[in-house]
Amino acid sequence: MTDTIPGPLLLLALLGLMAGGLYLLRRVEALAAPAAAGLALLLAIGLWRLPLAAPVRLAGRGVWLGQPVAWEDLSLQIAPVTQALLVFLLGVAAVTFILAWRTYQGYTFYPFGLGLAALWAVAAMLQPLTLAPLALALAAILAVFLIQAGKAGETRGAWRQLLFPTLGAPLFLTAAWYIDQAPLNPDDPTPYRVAGWLLIAGFVLLLQPAPVHVAIPAVAKQAPPVVAAFLWIGGQSTTLFLLQRFLVTYPWLASAVDSARWLLWLGVFTALLGGVLAAVQDRLGRYAGYAGLYDYGVVLVAMGLRGTAGLPTAIWLVLTRTLALLTLATGVALIRHHLESDRLDRIAGAASRLPWATIALVMGGFALAGMPLSAQFASRWALLQLLAENDPRWTIFLLIGALGVTIGAVRAGRACFGKLSGAPVEREPRGAALLAMGLVIVSVLLGLFPQLLTEPVAAVILPLATLGP
Repeated sequence: MTDTIPGPLLLLALLGLMAGGLYLLRRVEALAAPAAAGLALLLAIGLWRLPLAAPVRLAGRGVWLGQPVAWEDLSLQIAPVTQALLVFLLGVAAVTFILAWRTYQGYTFYPFGLGLAALWAVAAMLQPLTLAPLALALAAILAVFLIQAGKAGETRGAWRQLLFPTLGAPLFLTAAWYIDQAPLNPDDPTPYRVAGWLLIAGFVLLLQPAPVHVAIPAVAKQAPPVVAAFLWIGGQSTTLFLLQRFLVTYPWLASAVDSARWLLWLGVFTALLGGVLAAVQDRLGRYAGYAGLYDYGVVLVAMGLRGTAGLPTAIWLVLTRTLALLTLATGVALIRHHLESDRLDRIAGAASRLPWATIALVMGGFALAGMPLSAQFASRWALLQLLAENDPRWTIFLLIGALGVTIGAVRAGRACFGKLSGAPVEREPRGAALLAMGLVIVSVLLGLFPQLLTEPVAAVILPLATLGP
């Protein structure tokens, strides 16, 4: 089949064209939300079902998903593991667009959300690898508009999330220069050692673990909750994917700077700090931010376990934390909108007027803590067992963090009871209630039957471990 359309070109063109069109129609939310969700879902299904190794005919034109797009020294290609990440990101985008429509997240989310998905896709497909963080820096710039959501005033969250990716990008470019110099003098390990430390420093800025986590609670306070969850899910998942690509592409990196150990320590510290701070927050948004930070630290710990079980556990955690974050964000968004506040001392009565939002709030918090009957429980229990074999102290730290997240969820749930302290509040719309109910039910089902995720996790383990074409 001649004159085929490369998969990367088709994907980015469709996302870009739809984002531009929806920006013009952004105020017609009843049209923009279903259109954005429909395109994201359609692309996710197409990437999942169409083959990479051979062209196919769609709408009378040849399409070859696996065909690279090259320009000078740059290229974009959808490899098997990239295919899995793109399906995940687009699937999350489709669900999030519908949640945002029913939870009042702002009309600019749909065009800019598609733009973010396109930039994350570029980061996942781009070669040479050391240029991929530039796409994440561009995504951070675009995310500013989502965080502000058309509101003037405080800009702390937007600027903080923009700072670290833009500071990290030059470190990767400098590391690329040292990597290119290393073959000129094979007996000198200095270029690899310097490149290794530059890459590690760059990833610390991209991953934003504690103590450079300040953007997460700031975004949680300022951004619409579902939008914030989308930024965390997509940005953090893509960054973790890039980290795995670097570790496989540059095998000397793991030994040059002992990447497994710094991932473990950063992850444990991030989880402990996030859990402790989640227990004492007086705003639902900041609680969601610190609860998400705790769970993010847990994922970093799993990435640090470079054995045969560490990577599957990390993939499992990423999938289940997505559901937990969206469940929590949905509850926070509905309560914040209807009660016009997310302060714990101002949300009394939410349980009577917004029952499913309250349940989603508490269940989302419990899921991020890894409580039983939640989607996170099985993967969290597996991780704790792996950690106990290495060092029981790490397990204790994670359990302390989980206790903090649980205390925060209980405090938030208790604050929702009692009599309304202000004007009457309308009941939650039926559509929003059904979405919250659905998220809670799916979370409980995955908690009862975690084997439902076995096949999706197994499908990406081998390509993610090798990152072959």
